[in-house]
Amino acid sequence: MFQSLEADSIEDLNRIIDVIPNPVIVKNRDHRIVLLNESACRFFGHSREVVLAFTDYDLFPDAEVAVFHAADDRVFATGELDEIEERITDARGRTRTVVTRKQRVRIRGEDHVVAVITDVTAYREAEARSRYLAFHDALTGLPNRTLLNERLDQILLRAPRRPEPGALIYIDLDRFKEVNDTYGHQAGDELVRQFAQRIGGLVRASDTAARLGGDEFAILLHGADPGFSPAEVCRRILLAAERPFALDEGQAYVSASIGLVEWSEPVIGRTELHQRADMALYQAKRDGRACFRVFNAALDARMRRRRRLEVDLRAALAAGTGLELAYQPLFATQGEQLVAFEALVRWQHPEMGYLQPADFLDVAEESGLIVPLGEWVLEEACTSLRATPDISLAVNLSPAELGSEQCVPRILAVLERTGFDPARLQLEVTEHTILDLRLAVERLRALRDAGIKIVLDDFGTGYSSLSHLQRLAIDKVKIDRSFVQDFLNFDESRAIVRAIARLGRSLGVSVTAEGVETEEQRTFLRRLGCEELQGFLLSRPLSTSDAIALLQCRSEQSASIGGLSAAPS
Repeated sequence: MFQSLEADSIEDLNRIIDVIPNPVIVKNRDHRIVLLNESACRFFGHSREVVLAFTDYDLFPDAEVAVFHAADDRVFATGELDEIEERITDARGRTRTVVTRKQRVRIRGEDHVVAVITDVTAYREAEARSRYLAFHDALTGLPNRTLLNERLDQILLRAPRRPEPGALIYIDLDRFKEVNDTYGHQAGDELVRQFAQRIGGLVRASDTAARLGGDEFAILLHGADPGFSPAEVCRRILLAAERPFALDEGQAYVSASIGLVEWSEPVIGRTELHQRADMALYQAKRDGRACFRVFNAALDARMRRRRRLEVDLRAALAAGTGLELAYQPLFATQGEQLVAFEALVRWQHPEMGYLQPADFLDVAEESGLIVPLGEWVLEEACTSLRATPDISLAVNLSPAELGSEQCVPRILAVLERTGFDPARLQLEVTEHTILDLRLAVERLRALRDAGIKIVLDDFGTGYSSLSHLQRLAIDKVKIDRSFVQDFLNFDESRAIVRAIARLGRSLGVSVTAEGVETEEQRTFLRRLGCEELQGFLLSRPLSTSDAIALLQCRSEQSASIGGLSAAPS
């Protein structure tokens, strides 16, 4: 604009540029400021007289001056418009980020550089904050999954040229849910913050400790140092997690389950490394928690088998093929009358052969397939035994099924579809299921109000058996097979069985003993007053056809005995 301007004095130019809201300065070839507006004075924090009397070196750090002068010289030499982002330190020592637009002009026959400054400090700070939040966890300040993956990708990209050992550690806090339930979510957040500080102090500056979400963390170790091994880091994490956490509500105690995958020259991608660390973590949980497990070939084979089982089980449920039921009879202690069948699922896998529940039920639970599988078992059993009105049917109810909001309507819908009498159905739940689910009690009551019997399975293995009997209207308890099988050799098991039998009688609750395999066990349990027995001594699980045949045989025997007793002497 100065190219076409004819002004009588510098004062005239000052009055013109003072109306411009952005800071404007004019420099000569000696890099001295010869003109500036009021906005520039306010921006720099000096009066016009001070700025005009000083050189750049008097006003700014030498490193910044070097950048300013280089840009000025470039504009003087080329005459082209130049726009650059610069850092300027003002009179208060604050560093400002500016975008400076510079152009060469002639004023009174001499070349000058006119610089128009736009302060973008607030914008850049907001941008930096947004980037920080995009790559860091807001609660702990640790890197998040995105930043962890970015750093892992960088390591993997460099690996072909510069291979270095590394490790990925997955961490999951045990019993964290109990802290949230007991003290509240604010206490849980404080525990997470404290744990984040602890693991952050266990790693080197070159490593990355990240929070993946909830109570899940990860650590990326890169490079080898003498005396610094991934296994040692895992041991330190276990110790760090075991120390008490000081919360406003009191001290909280947790532990950690850890999965570790190591590499020296990785030939797999980031996704596979995450999967392997997760496999190792899962194994640590299966092995009792509060430990760490290292990914290896054997673990890989087990996990691949589990994934295969999940895929095939999903297909079997969709197609309705391969799954079948076996029925374990329950007999009355007196007279050995058949009183019920417990439905047990089996799976004829096309490649792995005949699978027992222990081979695939935990896969079903983890994948969420236990809910449709449980519905299939219930419907299949109700359909098969619908025409046998004198026998009860026992079906296991998993924690996932009981935890579903649709639990009660789903079960009642199956009974309605199959026409099975609710009074003949016994749903078996474990103590642990009731303990872990707040809504379990009211859902079981709703089922019992519909006429269904509720059985407490594996009784004696939980934490508060008597309180469960008091809270729930239980129809029957089943003594866990571990006590039945051990009571002949261990006084403690014998005392537990005797106490359960007495407790059941005092509360008017039927008692069933499972796992009966010897005559000695049957005699002892009968003497204690157990109403029903179940086990291989009495009968192994039967196929559907064999179960129905047994019912028919018993019915014919009863009719024959009844006929003889009615005949004249």
